Amino acid sequence: MAGAVELFKTGVEGATLGGFCPVMSGPRPHELRSALGADPKLANEVALTGSQSGTARHWEDKPNAGYSGTPMWKIKAQLQEQQASASAGPIKVPDGFKQVEKGQPLYYNDKRQVYWNAEDGKTYVYDAIMQRYSLLYDGNIYDHRMAVGSCFHEKAAQVRHVLVKDLAKAAQAMRMSVEHLDRPCALYALYEGHRGSPSSGSANACAEFCVKHLHQKLLPKLSAFRGFWEDTRLQVAMRESFEELDAEFIEKHPGLPDGCCAAVALVTGPRVVIASLGDVAAVVCMRSGEAQEFLKPHVVPGLDDDDDEDEDPRVAPASGHQPPIQSTRSLGDADFKKSDSSPRLLSTPDVKVLHLEQKHLGIAFVCRALYGAIGKSIAVSTVSKRCAPRARMAAGALVDAAVQWLGQVGELGLGSIVVFFDRIEDGPAHKRAKKEEPTQVRLRHILLKHRECKSTIDKVRNKQVKRSRGDAERLLRAVLEECQNDPGMKIFTQRCKEMSECQSCLKAGELVGDLSWVKPGKYGQNFDDVAFALSVGQISDLVDTDQGVHIILRSA
Repeated sequence: MAGAVELFKTGVEGATLGGFCPVMSGPRPHELRSALGADPKLANEVALTGSQSGTARHWEDKPNAGYSGTPMWKIKAQLQEQQASASAGPIKVPDGFKQVEKGQPLYYNDKRQVYWNAEDGKTYVYDAIMQRYSLLYDGNIYDHRMAVGSCFHEKAAQVRHVLVKDLAKAAQAMRMSVEHLDRPCALYALYEGHRGSPSSGSANACAEFCVKHLHQKLLPKLSAFRGFWEDTRLQVAMRESFEELDAEFIEKHPGLPDGCCAAVALVTGPRVVIASLGDVAAVVCMRSGEAQEFLKPHVVPGLDDDDDEDEDPRVAPASGHQPPIQSTRSLGDADFKKSDSSPRLLSTPDVKVLHLEQKHLGIAFVCRALYGAIGKSIAVSTVSKRCAPRARMAAGALVDAAVQWLGQVGELGLGSIVVFFDRIEDGPAHKRAKKEEPTQVRLRHILLKHRECKSTIDKVRNKQVKRSRGDAERLLRAVLEECQNDPGMKIFTQRCKEMSECQSCLKAGELVGDLSWVKPGKYGQNFDDVAFALSVGQISDLVDTDQGVHIILRSA
């Protein structure tokens, strides 16, 4: 604490309290100081007396000879300030705060681990990285919505993904807090494995490791500093998390050749921090129809048609030889991380921050084989515009298009994550009267079972269901395509009679598929999250429950 007090006393121009500099936060020692820049101003200035300055008023600036040397007008101003402070009465210190040092305006709350400044009445945190005080930041809540969905071909054994829709809750489960980050706050990741070995005990040990441990690297960093997170600081935290993840995997699995490429998105309010390592495509789609890869893929020269040369010449393959690996950066691949490896792979991702605006429709992470098969960013844009705001439908449509084009899939990594943004505003949501949520909604649905369901018996047709989850999703995606151009929902009624494996499909007329009035909790949280967000007459994206895969229509 003594060190903190000494820093507090340091003289800095522009400080509000004897050197207390309440600037907003910035990142880490060597990297972040250079990224954010230093204050070029000098800390000390020499005050000129009347005889030294031609423009000074010498009868006011004349030094108080024989005493402190301070001009009389300054002494008078100081006395007036002290009198005003005394007349204001004693300082009311917030509960739980204790003065750090007698005579100083700095108070500390040990339980909350924050400082209070008696001069401005504001709360601060100490930034250990930049070694300065920053204002405590209370995360804003933004009103925009996010719809996220994913789809992976059943033969994409080495591909793994993570969808954390509420990162604040995930942090609470780990006894950490990220309430200082703007909300919505979420984390999405796609890992495309390669060189998986049977001895690893899974299709790809590196992808499995990343799924379980990336958030364990990132969340402690995000929770450690409760000031405002600038873009640069977010980028550094993401890069460090990747590097630490790679080092830990190689340390724990030294003999495994498994590796993976990755694309990760951290959403915090109006910003999306996107990190790319390897060749997973990270595409940003616009409402105008344009789409482009947000970050350049890390691939060997000549592999990607859009790239004439790779940024790192050390990984260029020898003339006439096929490179043993197609990425120039990856997680894992321990045998290519040694100092004498050829090629030598890096584990540092490229990281950029996307500031959301109304023009942004969404983002998509797409496995490279799928991305190349469907026609790259043009196809992603076309599918996104056609399927928005149904993200899961869009992700599945990308996989369907690749399967149709390729014919034989083999072991190619075919998979994607799609995120759609809606109701993006210029600033945080203003305080408004809380909208009353319905206590019950009237719903109709189409249900298709699959072999992973709790019950695999189709009671309508009295037979065993043997289809895969992927087959059930493909059938329902086709229904959604038909319903998009049928505002009267006659197609929905017809397909419900023909396909649904819920006994509600036996009802007559417009009640086909009717679940009557549904209250929260009856069909599970996934079902409620979708059903209670629908408007009357609106049809949902695909929804999973233990009964199977649904599409839901809100009728009242």
